Amino acid sequence: MSKLLTNRIISFATISRLTKCYVWSVFLYACETWTLNASLERNIEALEMWLYRRMAKISWKEKKRNKEVLEEIGLKHTQLLKTVKSRQLAYYGHIRRHQRLQKSIMGGKINGKRQRGSKRKSWLGNIEETKTRRINECNSCEVALDREEWRRIISSNL
Repeated sequence: MSKLLTNRIISFATISRLTKCYVWSVFLYACETWTLNASLERNIEALEMWLYRRMAKISWKEKKRNKEVLEEIGLKHTQLLKTVKSRQLAYYGHIRRHQRLQKSIMGGKINGKRQRGSKRKSWLGNIEETKTRRINECNSCEVALDREEWRRIISSNL
């Protein structure tokens, strides 16, 4: 699809919509379960900028900064990482509202002793880090039980 997505005849808005439809949908599959770390966040940002540069036919040899590329295509900031984080928070709220196996797994309540070594970074620990001050002020487990309130908090903070 590279010929279609880099075509000069098609408007950039149409190409952007096609990219969100065909590329982002595949990329975001099961992103709710990813454990985000700094390197993965950088890779997500790099992918998004690479896609924008390809769509706008901006060569890396031109040495344009990301801000310049975003201004050229008419965006203020990248969106893909925010989409991943909002989907993760929405999934967290969904799991917290249901009494299923996933809820007990996410809570980390497993009988027995853990092995030696430092604790691995978990998905839930990552969600706790990405929450903003407003979510941290209230007890996230209790707020997640109210679907409408949780959606309002997620949309206002990301």
